[in-house]
Amino acid sequence: MRPAQRLLVLALVWALLGAAPVAASTLAPALAGALLVAWALTGLVLAVVAVLDLLQARNRAAPRAQRQLPLALSVQVRQPVRIDLISADLPGSVLLADEHPGDDADTGLPTLVRRARASVTTLEYAYRPARRGRAEFGRVRLWLTSPLGLWSLCHYAGEAASVPVYPDFSLISADLEARYTRTRTLGQRLQARSGEGLEFHQLRDYQPGDSPRRIDWKATARRRQLISREYPGEQNQQLITLLDGGRRLALPVAGLTGFDHALNASLLLSWSALTQGDRPGALMFSGETERWIPPVCGRGGIHQMLNGLYDLHPDDHASDFARAARRLRQHCSRHALVVLITRLQPDDSDDLLEALRLLGRRHRVMIGDMRLPAQAALAHAPVADFETALQVAGDAHYEREQRELHTRLRHAGAQVVDATPRQLPARLNAAYLQLKRGGRL
Repeated sequence: MRPAQRLLVLALVWALLGAAPVAASTLAPALAGALLVAWALTGLVLAVVAVLDLLQARNRAAPRAQRQLPLALSVQVRQPVRIDLISADLPGSVLLADEHPGDDADTGLPTLVRRARASVTTLEYAYRPARRGRAEFGRVRLWLTSPLGLWSLCHYAGEAASVPVYPDFSLISADLEARYTRTRTLGQRLQARSGEGLEFHQLRDYQPGDSPRRIDWKATARRRQLISREYPGEQNQQLITLLDGGRRLALPVAGLTGFDHALNASLLLSWSALTQGDRPGALMFSGETERWIPPVCGRGGIHQMLNGLYDLHPDDHASDFARAARRLRQHCSRHALVVLITRLQPDDSDDLLEALRLLGRRHRVMIGDMRLPAQAALAHAPVADFETALQVAGDAHYEREQRELHTRLRHAGAQVVDATPRQLPARLNAAYLQLKRGGRL
């Protein structure tokens, strides 16, 4: 029974006892007076007991609470949060509520914690942040019942905490791990090749874009398939990702925004560049807002990229590619591979061509065009009614305009990678590695 219910029961019992003097007053006034005195004394005793119970509850030391959080959280990933209640005088049960961020509807607190035999009682629950940024945790609230169970007092314990919420890099780390730990089936040969100026590294399968001069014809004859020589590429080159922070990437896609997928692609490219000995950087542009992450180096550089980008979100501004190109020219004067990640639209032609004209003088440009999954599925949708036919026809017209735009961009010198949000990180990374292997950065 809850403390409020117990107090209500005592009040009802006392009220019922008060009916006895009223009933006795019609029979014997002396008896009624005695019953009235007894009723008043009973009420006084109950009030004294309730006050003493409250004072004892207030004087009892509240448990200490220690919240244990991960150093960082990942967006849309359920991760454990642990709370330790430390007290030698913990009552039989405690109602506990953690002031966690309110973006996870499945986190069901407050909850009832029963005393364990040990002096430390542990509670663990799962929290899944809905968006990147910082997750703000308040203090832990405890409701402790008095010894007689007549009162429930609220206590605050622990300290407020703030934890960064990073992108879910695990979605793309598996592909990255497989790429850099693949089995070496062709072995290594430690001989130099004259005329190349590069130290020979190993043999591998031929890939589109490899120079014919790199084909090893003896190994090709033995295996009856094209085999290329691989040489260590030039290092310390720059890779700059241009992140479109405008409204076109604010649409939700598979539980995340398009900007989240673009950020995942940027981080994968950054990590891949660092493993290749290159220096990645990033520029997020949107209206008057921008954030510039200068090129970093070393394996620890990925933490600088994460800390610089994790709290960015798209806004409601239109994308201005020419302005972004001018800003990048101010930040980066050295030759770099510039990867623009956005969602192209047919009317972007003039703005994009101007941006390519500005960037192409000094940099090599790659454009990652994010296609919405619904558009990709509509191309294969069966036409069962007139409305579906109109949608398919409209999408076909849109796709034709997109292909024409891609053609103009390629003629202007850009490399265009077209993929859905989940495919885009891996495809952009594959395109970068292909340029790296071919010595075309």
